[in-house]
Amino acid sequence: MAKYRKPGAGRSKPVNPAEQEDVFVAKTLEVTNWAQRNRPILTLAVVLVGLGTAAFVYYGRYRSTLNVTAAGQLEQLQQRLETGDVVAVRADLDLYIERFGSTGFADEARLTLGELLAAEGDYAGAAAILEPLSGDVGTPLGAQAAALLAAVSEDMGDPQVAEGLYQRLADRSRLSFQRKEALIDVARLRRDRGDYAGALSAYDQLLEEMMEEDPDRGRIEMWRAEVAEKGR
Repeated sequence: MAKYRKPGAGRSKPVNPAEQEDVFVAKTLEVTNWAQRNRPILTLAVVLVGLGTAAFVYYGRYRSTLNVTAAGQLEQLQQRLETGDVVAVRADLDLYIERFGSTGFADEARLTLGELLAAEGDYAGAAAILEPLSGDVGTPLGAQAAALLAAVSEDMGDPQVAEGLYQRLADRSRLSFQRKEALIDVARLRRDRGDYAGALSAYDQLLEEMMEEDPDRGRIEMWRAEVAEKGR
């Protein structure tokens, strides 16, 4: 039986080595002639590629040096804070953020500045610094900023904004202790404005998420009982 052969397939024509070499030489000459005619364009392309590579390498080294410098200077500022040099550090933090605002350390500096402003009673200034940081409470820095902004909002007399921030922390924070503290604050704010049903809901959520051996469980149960009594 004849072997299977695809339709239309026939015997291949033998390749003439001389013809194949002539084709290669012709293509080589064609490429050479094209390169000679377009030498200025090729030269410019080579220069641009070289400049692009050099710029990429330079930028990488620049960013690396900038990050190292930013980390070192932020550590120095934090050490000065520990010694009580608050007024000077506050001013230097503004300069730091202006200089290193494009680095990952700038947000940590903003959080520190927000804490200083809040401690000094400049709640509006603290809120302006903290608000852009508080969007993503799934990150440690974002969660800290949101918790601080919530406390600042309470001091500014805006408990509704504070409750919204605490609730967002309770719903989205990745750390259990942050969710617990946020729910405690949600329940407290609801209790203070007389929303006992809302406070009970927050306490119930807390108790549901807490372990039986949690040392805070007793006080949460006590607070829940007090709210339940007031809500009767």
